[in-house]
Amino acid sequence: MYQPLQDVVLWMNQFLNATSNFISYPIQTQLNEFQPPSFSPNTTTLHDFGVNCSRFAPEINISGVKLHFTQYVPGGTNLSFPENHFTCGISYHVVSSDICRVAMAVPTSESSEISLEAWFPLNYSGRFLSTANRGLSGCIVYNELEYATSLGFAAIGANNGHNGTSGSAFFNNPNAIADYAYRSVHTGVVVGKELAKQFYGFPFSKSYFLGCSSGGRQGFKAAQDFPEDFDGIIAGAPALALTRVISWGGALYKATGDPASENFVTPELWAAVYDEVLRQCDALDGAIDGLLEDPGMCQFTPETLICSRGQTSDCLTGKQAETVRSIFSPFYGLDGELLYPRMQPGINTKKQVPFYFQGVPWDLTEDWFKYVVYNDTTWDGRNFSVADAMISASQNPFNVDTWKGDLSTFANNGGKLLTYHGLQDFVVSPDISQLYYAHVSRTMNMPPRELDNFYRLFYVSGMDHCRDGDGASAIGQDVGSSAGRDPNDNALMAMVRWVEEGIPPKVLRGAKLSADGSQVEYWRAHCKWPLKNRYIGPGSITDERAWQCL
Repeated sequence: MYQPLQDVVLWMNQFLNATSNFISYPIQTQLNEFQPPSFSPNTTTLHDFGVNCSRFAPEINISGVKLHFTQYVPGGTNLSFPENHFTCGISYHVVSSDICRVAMAVPTSESSEISLEAWFPLNYSGRFLSTANRGLSGCIVYNELEYATSLGFAAIGANNGHNGTSGSAFFNNPNAIADYAYRSVHTGVVVGKELAKQFYGFPFSKSYFLGCSSGGRQGFKAAQDFPEDFDGIIAGAPALALTRVISWGGALYKATGDPASENFVTPELWAAVYDEVLRQCDALDGAIDGLLEDPGMCQFTPETLICSRGQTSDCLTGKQAETVRSIFSPFYGLDGELLYPRMQPGINTKKQVPFYFQGVPWDLTEDWFKYVVYNDTTWDGRNFSVADAMISASQNPFNVDTWKGDLSTFANNGGKLLTYHGLQDFVVSPDISQLYYAHVSRTMNMPPRELDNFYRLFYVSGMDHCRDGDGASAIGQDVGSSAGRDPNDNALMAMVRWVEEGIPPKVLRGAKLSADGSQVEYWRAHCKWPLKNRYIGPGSITDERAWQCL
């Protein structure tokens, strides 16, 4: 449906030819293969770092790149982002470490560009990292930039070629769709790596990616199509099969209906459904703790909640039970093809009712069909049908579904891929991660014990979408979900150890944090797929030693 665009490689070649005009800032020691020097007060004073930051701006000379500003930001600054679109929800963030902030616009074609920020920390470890995006959004995820720089990474973030969370920028605009599907991250990486090398005066040692949701999909896109961009990729709750995720949201809305319909399930009844899911399935992993370690074992029977004669509360009508059953069932196409797996039992519908179930169409579904599938601003999500889903899946612009199963080039380059998925995720079904894992296994003709050499999948019980939830969900995936920097307790640093020392993570150790995030209530070691956690005792259910990966 979309005409091929001029390949971005031409522009990249022009960019690389222009990098000779960069100024190099001397540092006392050069990067050594195993132990990069730290760009810290021991080698460079705070004053020199600030001066180098201010001097960097006029010396940048990259063809086509428009520099907005450079800014020295001392650690502890409550940095505001007045230029960030209000729908992005990040107007300020406290920056914990001294950084040099560089903001610019970078062309991706003759008629499109991305907004890009590079954050260079004073305490530089010699490592480079790209952050990612969420949903359909054109929002720089500043909290992930801050998290990366606090750990010593030179970090970049881009806006996907448009501003704000709406998909309206895609309307009759294939360039914006291309930026979103693949071009923004890759372009940012090429530019960001050169900037980091020239700012510090020596090349980075290793390159990493950190993203979740649509950002998780972007990580897989890099592994599939740009296998030399990163040495290590952390891709959380990846929105793989993206066109189908979006259609699934439309199907879930249709299943629940409007609040006035006889099929609609109220928030109070969803709370009763959650209690019944736990009654039927919580003990299947050996412990009654409010968490499902293996939702695949749970074949939930909602009909047990149908009202008995005379019962008027905390029970379902037959129509409502049919709605609940359809929610926890796979989504099939007109030809019987599986379009998307089921919503997993165990999502906490007592704590929050997913937006799919609230009687209004999901905004991502409406935006995608209005501005990408049909280019028709009058399209109404209330009219969604399976036929619409089939049309969207057949288009798959710029392979935004990101479902290639051959990762051999990435693996042969020495790349490492770590993906995690929360088992309480109500936005992206956790089943999609194991379906893709199986796809890679079959395509590459490799069993899990061989995939382990470069690709590992971890399921995190009690994690919502990307973070939070009822369980030990703090695995070090972002600044608010970290209980330490030790590689044994932090997924990002575990990836660094895997890449740089060859020690792969056998589990992801997660912390259950207190409400204010200041204390660890308990730890749990989350298993590497296809192993699953089982309570074997004899200790408390919050004792991680009482659990075993089997």
